[in-house]
Amino acid sequence: RKGASTSTGWAEQMRPGGNGTAAAAPGREETPIEAAKRGGNDTLVDLAYRCIRRDIIEEVLPAGEKINLSLLCQRYGVSPTPIKQALNRLMMERLVEGIPRKGYRVRRVHWREIDELFELRMMMELYFAPRVAQAVSCSTLLQKKLEENLRENMELVETFSSPEEYFRTYELDQQFHELYITASGSQTALQMYRQLNTHTYAAYLFGKQPRGKTVEGIEEHRDMYRAMREGDAEALRQQVKRHNENARTKIQMVLKLHDLT
Repeated sequence: RKGASTSTGWAEQMRPGGNGTAAAAPGREETPIEAAKRGGNDTLVDLAYRCIRRDIIEEVLPAGEKINLSLLCQRYGVSPTPIKQALNRLMMERLVEGIPRKGYRVRRVHWREIDELFELRMMMELYFAPRVAQAVSCSTLLQKKLEENLRENMELVETFSSPEEYFRTYELDQQFHELYITASGSQTALQMYRQLNTHTYAAYLFGKQPRGKTVEGIEEHRDMYRAMREGDAEALRQQVKRHNENARTKIQMVLKLHDLT
């Protein structure tokens, strides 16, 4: 087999492999999509989604830039179909947007948008606080799920070193808040909450804030859970306000600084 290219150019970092994935160059770390050749359970769409998301967050694909589908296929070593499906998934998360008759581009996110979304999120969480506090205080199943979430996230945040591990921390963050809304008993509210998708924007914090700030967010979750478990709706409302304001401020600050650079 011919050796893989050793060029460091964006479009030349990978070349197509014989089975729909790319071959790793000597001395280069294997990519997630290359790992699929070794019997992983994730689909190529899942792997393409994570690779593109990582490139967006690390600004390999800068905001506002038109996405060249053929270059993505070459970079990740897969056919256009899983790339397109992954891009459609990222459109749902508002990290990518479609250009009529021209394809896709990385979506620019403005801090004012974060302000509006977090205001809606906080309104929902405050409204359901009495119902959530009552439900969690009476349900050992909800308590178990929330405690497992907190334990896993705190263990991960103390050791994460890669973007993939960091993405897992904000997936757990989102899971915590969805469990909160689930405790309200309203499926409609849960669907609306998921459409807000505020946790996607937490990905922009990777590499831009100290690890301690991420730890603080999980500690705020613990304070929220304590109020839930005790059935204290007023204490829960206070913790919800504090947590939402802190999360909004952290993301807004990163976006504002980015706009200045």
